Amino acid sequence: MAHSYVATISWDAEAGVWYVSDTDFPGLVAEAGTQQELMRKVRQLVPDLYQANRHLLEHADCETIRLEITSTRIEEIVLAG
Repeated sequence: MAHSYVATISWDAEAGVWYVSDTDFPGLVAEAGTQQELMRKVRQLVPDLYQANRHLLEHADCETIRLEITSTRIEEIVLAG
């Protein structure tokens, strides 16, 4: 069975990027201009990070992992008046 991890990605309006703002997966840090680009980076980074950080992981013998990703984006909306 695959072990599950969680990551939250957030939008930084000032920098114009999506980034991993919170996660329980050791070492996962990334940013990109779109959510799709960020997901591609995450898919590339996770296998290498898994190998590099096996000593930090409770379930270090998995063939697959599950990464639950949620996103947050706050928009400021100007009201007429």
